Amino acid sequence: MRKKNRIGIMFLDEIHHVFHFITVAKELSKTNFVDILTYPGEHTFLKQSLLNIQADKVRVLELKTHFFRAFTDTLKNRDIPRKGFWVKKNAKQILKNYDALIFTDYTHHKFLKYRTLYESNTKFLKFPHGAPGRSYSYNKELLDFDLQLIFGKFQYEEYKKKNLLGPHPITPGYPKIDAVTQLPKKKHLFNNDKITVVYNPHFSKPLSSWYSWGMHILDYFLAQNSYNLIFAPHINLFNKTGFEDKSNFPEIYTNAENIHIDLGSDNSVDMTYTLQADIYLGDVSSQVYEFIINPRPCIFLNSNQESYHNKLEFRFWQMGAVINEIEELDNRLKNSLQDFENYKDLQVKINQENFHKEKNKTASQLAAEEIDIFLNS
Repeated sequence: MRKKNRIGIMFLDEIHHVFHFITVAKELSKTNFVDILTYPGEHTFLKQSLLNIQADKVRVLELKTHFFRAFTDTLKNRDIPRKGFWVKKNAKQILKNYDALIFTDYTHHKFLKYRTLYESNTKFLKFPHGAPGRSYSYNKELLDFDLQLIFGKFQYEEYKKKNLLGPHPITPGYPKIDAVTQLPKKKHLFNNDKITVVYNPHFSKPLSSWYSWGMHILDYFLAQNSYNLIFAPHINLFNKTGFEDKSNFPEIYTNAENIHIDLGSDNSVDMTYTLQADIYLGDVSSQVYEFIINPRPCIFLNSNQESYHNKLEFRFWQMGAVINEIEELDNRLKNSLQDFENYKDLQVKINQENFHKEKNKTASQLAAEEIDIFLNS
């Protein structure tokens, strides 16, 4: 009889990590004990997502940080506790009680010394929290993990080239899609037949289009009557990770009938906007790879005058027109549907390279099967 392992999933991050593990958690819970290990809080999005996919066997365990650290976190308005102190408080309990830990970030390095200290055999499993885009996707700390979940052949080959393949890579596909397909159907944002553009700037100052062109882009859409705009930046742009304050956002845009503003709600992380939009407008967010699962026109904003040709971190800029001056935006939008024919085949090819698919099993089912085999071998 196969052993039922105890598997912990680390969740010490923003909500955009949730869909990258939640459906695998459900599949694993059919043959194992699965807990999501997090900090005390409401966790509304996490808990509602578990309900949506009927993952009733997956538990959410809220573990406290040290009392003094919790006090200082409150004083400094931290929603998420400082990871190092949280791990220090809980590492022994976790490593003594779980056969495997799943990470969607690199918090594992805070556990490594404790795994040695407590002579633990707990396996560390790495799930990415987004399709591989920029250079940070290829981190040497990937080699710390006993198992790596890889979305597709492109990612696998890049890991191989860069000597980042660990002892047990698996390539089941993109589990986030499984979570998205189980969401309740959402109504369209606009009650018209206009073309809808999603503007999805990144939060990183050196690469984001927002800081130099963002307000110009919002003004452009405010002043015209041909398009709807969804402004849905990376969830970190308007929180403490980014450099913008939600409270200062101008009401003139939020009140516009043809503009929908979302500075970080649940909808900004569950593909609501990439599914509803007709055109993608962005810079360096890997969300564009989710957008082209259903190939459509893309326009990329090179506001920082990057030399991007033949660079891996700008691979996605092959999939649409790149504009180097904001004055080009109007013309590119007008010609986007026509120009799309030049990029459609490449988008299909890149999507196939990015995300492994099998006809009779989901990515989450494949991942759970491979993890079961690994933990019981």
